[in-house]
Amino acid sequence: MANEVEIKKVMETDESSVQRQVFPETHASAILGLDKIETIGTGVTSINGKTGDITLTAKDLGVEGTGITIDKVGSV
Repeated sequence: MANEVEIKKVMETDESSVQRQVFPETHASAILGLDKIETIGTGVTSINGKTGDITLTAKDLGVEGTGITIDKVGSV
């Protein structure tokens, strides 16, 4: 890969000598290559040929008649 990086975990030790991983905050401008990703597109424009407010069915997902149940997870 052209942009390989070494991954390092940031750790701190609290008063009880317990080590915890720290997740530092950053700004989007500090992430290399993010500017290229942001300009790729605006997201999903259709699902299975459907546009607008979409309700997918078991048939749309190819699980109709399999006994697999699908609960509403959220909206896109």
